[in-house]
Amino acid sequence: MKRLLLALGVLGCTAVAAAQPQPTPDLVPREVKTKFEVADLNNDGKLTRDEAIKSGYSSSAFANVDADKDGTITLWEIATYLTTSSKQWEGADTNHDGYISREEAEAVPELKREFDKADTDHDGLLRKQEHEAWSQTTLYQNVDLPYVVPNIFNKKF
Repeated sequence: MKRLLLALGVLGCTAVAAAQPQPTPDLVPREVKTKFEVADLNNDGKLTRDEAIKSGYSSSAFANVDADKDGTITLWEIATYLTTSSKQWEGADTNHDGYISREEAEAVPELKREFDKADTDHDGLLRKQEHEAWSQTTLYQNVDLPYVVPNIFNKKF
């Protein structure tokens, strides 16, 4: 009888654990994961604000990504941030044509604010790929300022 109760208890715990969202770092783009690993100087699986900013993360994005407000961000929180951003895009595509028009973006304050910057080909339609690239970019830099990349071939910096 005790074994039966123990088995039922284990199955119950397993079912509860399976129902909980599990971290899925495999869903994080490789370049995001690599940047996180490089920034994590003490290899504790978390980035402090100082580690993040020194590694090029945007200070304004840090607060948005730090979902539990503990002063650190994890790869799980970055994955959650990117997933939430993707779901936001899907919700804004009200006619389900695969694009966000300027009119559809008007209903979502964050999309309205970032529409022109995220629409990289400036065709008035925001594709999912453009939005995902924009979401990743906002993690790393202050997008209101130009992002300077050194040109090592022509030695122009």
